[in-house]
Amino acid sequence: MIYIENNSKNPYFNLALEEYLMKNYPNDDDILLLWQNDNTIVIGRNQNAYEEINVKQVKVDNVKVVRRLSGGGTVYHDEGNLNFSFIKKRSSNVVNNYYHFLQPIISVLQKLGIYAEFSGKNDILIAGKKISGNAQYANSNKILHHGTILFNVDLLKLGAYLNVDPLKMQSKAIKSVQARVTNILPLLKNKITIMEFKDLIITELLKGENKKVILSSEQLEEINKLAIAKYASWEWNYGIAPKFQIQNKKLYEHKGTVTVGLNVNAGIITDIKISGDFMGYYGTEIIEQQLVGCKYDYEHIAGQLQNINIEEIFGVNFIASEIIDLII
Repeated sequence: MIYIENNSKNPYFNLALEEYLMKNYPNDDDILLLWQNDNTIVIGRNQNAYEEINVKQVKVDNVKVVRRLSGGGTVYHDEGNLNFSFIKKRSSNVVNNYYHFLQPIISVLQKLGIYAEFSGKNDILIAGKKISGNAQYANSNKILHHGTILFNVDLLKLGAYLNVDPLKMQSKAIKSVQARVTNILPLLKNKITIMEFKDLIITELLKGENKKVILSSEQLEEINKLAIAKYASWEWNYGIAPKFQIQNKKLYEHKGTVTVGLNVNAGIITDIKISGDFMGYYGTEIIEQQLVGCKYDYEHIAGQLQNINIEEIFGVNFIASEIIDLII
């Protein structure tokens, strides 16, 4: 196994790196990556970003959103989270064999005095709380297994940015996403840094051998191109979504009730109708016509409405941000 050094905290680059190594690395060495993202939400390959995240709060706090190659659920990353990736030659004994990849991580935790255990299909738990979730992606030649390790993550942000499926919450009989997870650092008797923890994993996996690899400038250039063209694109992160319908209704005190119903297909608004008892005199058709064909994205919608007189349509004291919030 070789360890490829990667100190980037840019999520678009980091996920592009995984794809590049799967498709273009010139030999069949098993590969280990350890990496971090800064202030990022990573969504699963098959998920609808609009269902999974608090779009408004993500925009306000400038949180990056990126879709990964593998399936599974949405996760929040900050610099207190350590991510690991294994890339191996595809074979029947590793595909869907999550324990095979997680056993070394569990071994490191146990050496630190933490009783961690493999649970369910793809998790590591400590005292019933999740500290690692994992997913896999395979092509005809290679398999990618990657996971998260909650070392010292800001757990409050999980609830602020993620829309947790209430069915999952009910099935586990708990009230919040924070209650399901825990960090490693508070559980350590002898405190270490996340970089020291990272080094312990490298030592465990490489068995003390010096097999660290640094990618060439040409390889890094190719990865950056992929990061920009694919992983940083709206089309990849938001446009991959099933058809869905939304209806929002809100009473604005002393101004009236506004109801917005819309259809979205592949991240594009295909139909929208605005109604209510608001006191505007111009009619809503101009907004509806302006938004059909628009990306279902806060900034794009705001751009479409910037030259429209909101008070003419909705009444005195209405502002554009109220209508945008209702649409999103």
